[in-house]
Amino acid sequence: MESGTTDKRPLVTVCGGGNAAHVAIGMFTDQGADVNLYLSFEEEVKAFREGCKKNDGVTVLTDAGSYKAKPKMITNDPAVAITGADIILIITPAFAHEAVLTQIMPHLHDGAYVGAIPGPGGFHMLAKHILGDVISAKNLTLFAGGALPWVCRFQQYGATVQLQSEKANIYVSYSPETQETWEKFGHLLNQLHKNTVFHPGGHFLTVALWCTNAMLHPAITYGIWHDWDGKPVKEQPLFYQNCDEFTGNVLKTISDEIRAAKEVIVSKTDADLSKWQPIDDYTIDVYGENVKDRSSVAKIFASNLAYRGLKAPCNQLDDGTFVPNFKMRYLTDDLPHGIVVMRGIAELCGVPTPMMDKVILWAQEKIGHEYLVDGKVVGSDVSHSGCPQRFGIKTVEELVAW
Repeated sequence: MESGTTDKRPLVTVCGGGNAAHVAIGMFTDQGADVNLYLSFEEEVKAFREGCKKNDGVTVLTDAGSYKAKPKMITNDPAVAITGADIILIITPAFAHEAVLTQIMPHLHDGAYVGAIPGPGGFHMLAKHILGDVISAKNLTLFAGGALPWVCRFQQYGATVQLQSEKANIYVSYSPETQETWEKFGHLLNQLHKNTVFHPGGHFLTVALWCTNAMLHPAITYGIWHDWDGKPVKEQPLFYQNCDEFTGNVLKTISDEIRAAKEVIVSKTDADLSKWQPIDDYTIDVYGENVKDRSSVAKIFASNLAYRGLKAPCNQLDDGTFVPNFKMRYLTDDLPHGIVVMRGIAELCGVPTPMMDKVILWAQEKIGHEYLVDGKVVGSDVSHSGCPQRFGIKTVEELVAW
């Protein structure tokens, strides 16, 4: 069978065991696919198997009802999990992409679709760096999605997950970028999902520059805590719906800085970045009617029902008060594989980024990392990031050609 045809059930290998992997198992199976679950560690395998066995599958809870499904296998053996899969979908924090790609590389078969949704932070550069000649030798299609299709949280590991909302539209970049590829690959993606429509996204830099969580998380964290006095707070603040005019301005200004970099790339190359959207247009497009007030960036986030109840990462103290938890993925992942990558691209474009710099300098100090030094992406932790500077890319033209 060619990948994407419908004469048999597609086989999807989901890499990762987080919130979204729970939804993927239930939804993809319910949509007519078979799903393998690949986890890197035996402890994760045991925990997921235990939860799945107790619940007799993974239950996906939605406002409209529920559905349940079992993966074909749950394993940490890539040879077993990857062999024969039509699509290998990496749904892990971006810091794990490098390890997962390295683990699965020997087992990829000819013509497979390999990618990440979401695939922020220069996923395509990292994938090409890791996979190298295997991409052409095995006729692989690489892909990266602009955002995760779902807002979701698992309730019991391996057993139940709450699917709070589904994005209406997601753009996906892929290579080779041909109509024939999209007819097969795009059909498969849309077959697997219930209420999300996937569209061709143009050059991979569209995904790298998307105003999605990879930028939102550090920027909103800065907005909430930039003037925190170090004292515990009585209530754990809402994350997205806490967006005030200050935070809204941070988000809009960074979006404008990203737009300026995008315009430089377009002026110097033939890269198709036409699907890129500024933060307000993007959020309205993907969340649709969930956004009740569209009058400003702050109002868009504060009124988005898809974000209802989601709180800022905090640690609760013994007396019931809260302090921010900075050392989690909103900063530890979304700096090196998100906003710092955008900053690195802007640097190649010669675009000033004062707001981005302010957020990065504040955030990198909070987690003890170093990316931005004296106005340049040259810090000691760049080597563990998705920044173009890590791969020796020095010009806009090299960036587009990579």
